[in-house]
Amino acid sequence: MAAYAYGLPKWWENGARRSRVLGRCAQMSRSRAETLLAATLRPINEGTAPAARPVLTFGEFVEGVYFPHCRRTWKQSTEMTTVPTIMKHIVGAFGDRILGTISRNDMQDVLETKAGDLSGSMVAHLRWHLNAIFKLAVSDGLIDHNPAQELRVPKDCRPGRARRPLTAEEVNQYLGVLDLRERLMARLAIFEGLRPGEILALRWGGLESDAFLIRQRVYEGNLDTPKSGKTRDAALSHGTLADLGIWRKVARSTAADAFVFPFRESRVAA
Repeated sequence: MAAYAYGLPKWWENGARRSRVLGRCAQMSRSRAETLLAATLRPINEGTAPAARPVLTFGEFVEGVYFPHCRRTWKQSTEMTTVPTIMKHIVGAFGDRILGTISRNDMQDVLETKAGDLSGSMVAHLRWHLNAIFKLAVSDGLIDHNPAQELRVPKDCRPGRARRPLTAEEVNQYLGVLDLRERLMARLAIFEGLRPGEILALRWGGLESDAFLIRQRVYEGNLDTPKSGKTRDAALSHGTLADLGIWRKVARSTAADAFVFPFRESRVAA
């Protein structure tokens, strides 16, 4: 429990020796000192004193706490792109800094620097990651507030690459040079908006009268839920339905669990 020299009590707390000056001996009676000491030690002896916060660097928190927490829900594709981004651009800038010493201005300066090399979308992702990291640190009681909450994406970010939609003539020209299998896959991407992994994961059992039920996707040879995590119906255009009808007649198998576009070798883990 507690042992103290009059006017300078000492005790053990969280494995360390602590002390506190209660006041000048000439100005404080022994009974008053004992009362103050009892009030100080009561929450410690009752186990209600707040625990000392661990002191972590930003890198230690990200790798030891944030990543393990996020991996509970991250998809494989998310982890493969997000972890390198955070490690390179954020941990690379703050990895050795003590978590609680990083200010909003420090982070805003880094975003301003990154804006010269990265697109606005990429910088916005970095801002989102910083906010999520510090939000978790606040939730864990490691810091008192989230300094990343009011970060701004700089106005002068590097422009992203230019994109333009294909014209109807270009689409027809593109489809016209493809064989049936590849043409059907291209149509599903262009007209029905399916992602490549969703196309490869289609099964005949998911085909309704004029729509496909999107339940899975293939990523790195593994079956997973769609990127959004939700199933959906993809309505099929007349041209896609016509090609699909022809493809079904020559398909290796049209069983409910058979892939619409089977691999020559079985490389998909069910």
